[in-house]
Amino acid sequence: MMTECKVPVFVSPQSLTFSLEDKPSHRQIITLFNPYDFPVRFKVFCTCTKKYTVVEPEGSINASSRVDIVVRHNAPAPAFCDIRDKFRIQMQYYTTKKVIGHKDVETILVRSSDNFELPAENFKQLLRTDISVDNYDNESEIRQTTNTNTPGPNLTTLFMAGICICGLLLPSSEDSDILKFRISFNLKLALAFVLGMTTITILQHQ
Repeated sequence: MMTECKVPVFVSPQSLTFSLEDKPSHRQIITLFNPYDFPVRFKVFCTCTKKYTVVEPEGSINASSRVDIVVRHNAPAPAFCDIRDKFRIQMQYYTTKKVIGHKDVETILVRSSDNFELPAENFKQLLRTDISVDNYDNESEIRQTTNTNTPGPNLTTLFMAGICICGLLLPSSEDSDILKFRISFNLKLALAFVLGMTTITILQHQ
């Protein structure tokens, strides 16, 4: 048996704007999406049913499908301008008709779409200002100055690297050489390790 739970409801658009002067805007479409792997039922409710007509206000949506519903404004009159109404899209399980979620779509009738302003809560594009550019340039200059003034490797590190190189050039005790100065193979391994560490330190300061 399917576990009953609340799920997100996907609707587009999120709001409808009807224009008093633009007759084509009196008829609009709301698209309902069902991204789930099971069919669902839907019902459409409204806060003011006398002002609107919805073609097929209830029906079903197959799994991973969508449907379009037509919304008509029946009262495009000046008296109803700037009044906000809401449609509620309710989703139900197809078999049990248990409500699993809903989504509200706000509507408004404006006198002219040209003079209509977006609500304050809507996102607006950010503009690039001179202040932000100056701050970014200053930050870049600070980073460049920091990198330029980074101290190089100290003399002790260079001295250690030189000793390790000299030690590795000496013959090992296993070699049959006539030279008097010899070191063991294990000591050469230790010198090679120290040389590797000092080399890494020098490269980090470049």
